[in-house]
Amino acid sequence: MTGAGSAEVAFTLEDEFGEGPGTDPTWHQPFIDVTVGSLSVEQALERSRQPDDPTPAGSRPGDWEGALNVSGTLAGAEWHDLVFADDGTALPTEPMEAPSATWYLAVTLPDGSTEPRTPTGAIVPEATVNYEQGQDVTVDLTVLYGFEPDDVTEPGEIEQPADEDAYQWHGANFDVDGMGQSLMQSASLSLAGLARFRRGQSRHPHSAVVDAIEPSFSTDATFTERDQLALAADDTQDSDVVDKTSATFSLENGQGETIEYDLDDCQPNSYDWSNLVAPEEDLSEPIDYHVGGVSATVTEA
Repeated sequence: MTGAGSAEVAFTLEDEFGEGPGTDPTWHQPFIDVTVGSLSVEQALERSRQPDDPTPAGSRPGDWEGALNVSGTLAGAEWHDLVFADDGTALPTEPMEAPSATWYLAVTLPDGSTEPRTPTGAIVPEATVNYEQGQDVTVDLTVLYGFEPDDVTEPGEIEQPADEDAYQWHGANFDVDGMGQSLMQSASLSLAGLARFRRGQSRHPHSAVVDAIEPSFSTDATFTERDQLALAADDTQDSDVVDKTSATFSLENGQGETIEYDLDDCQPNSYDWSNLVAPEEDLSEPIDYHVGGVSATVTEA
């Protein structure tokens, strides 16, 4: 069996897709409280059959692809380089190559031996930042990778975030359409369609490019003003275009470092009055926004 204190998780950016770490790589542990939900490989096998035999003659391999899910408590911004193709600070506004990384995942067995794996050519097609009142801010990354070499790259020192680097709920601020949200219960910034593989005559991907990105922002706050209702429910316009507004989702940790996500062209897709008549519950307004662009600003303490 394996358990707490038995694993290492780290990544380093690649200079070229699938080529592995550069000459002097810096390895980062992405979060604290790290969990890796799965680390899987798909061979996309296709069964072969002969007409005179009901059992398969074998299977032929198709496109090769690996996947892992990495989650944890937000405690730094190094993972932005995996998500924001525009120099780690913003979503791209033009076609470009997607950032790729090499990951190192190792587990120490009870007999003291170590089993490492090094996925390379790894891209992040989806990332989510989660806020929940009373809890740490968390991040979920969906990772796909194109190669897993036998010669495992052993990292040197892994840069780990400290416990005091954690971003907690009481350091969060929300501003939508110029109005602060002081009773926010939950919020989620989702970035989907960030990257995809390009394939050719090999089972493994040829390269990676940015995909059709779909940013979205969802909030659930205790109802205090009708400003958000007016933004979502105004049906007096003759225009076919839903009004756009801006939003800011900012976070601060105990060290005084801040991460601010600026959300452009937010348009409410759905609006709800939840717990309208419910004992011991506040009226809340869950809202889902389509977002046009996202940029991230990190300010050191």
